[in-house]
Amino acid sequence: MTRVKLLVTGSSGLIGSEVVAFFASRGEEVHGVDNNQRADFFGPGGDTRWNQHRLAKAFPSFFHHELDIRDRSSVIAFIEKLKPTAIVHT
Repeated sequence: MTRVKLLVTGSSGLIGSEVVAFFASRGEEVHGVDNNQRADFFGPGGDTRWNQHRLAKAFPSFFHHELDIRDRSSVIAFIEKLKPTAIVHT
């Protein structure tokens, strides 16, 4: 069976982190992008870095990438380089 290379946006958030955990727990290669924008909006209480670190520690097949999905050219370049099997936008 072919291993999936999944790209998850918002990977440190509630829904994104659950998607990461679901696929990474099955041994799939999961690449998450998140820029922790919640910390800018809501201050320290909105910071999601703890979740990013939790996922990285729990799942060796999870790789975090600091990327702002509003930066179109950077996102396109990243996707072209990564060549994911699928993208889950959360």
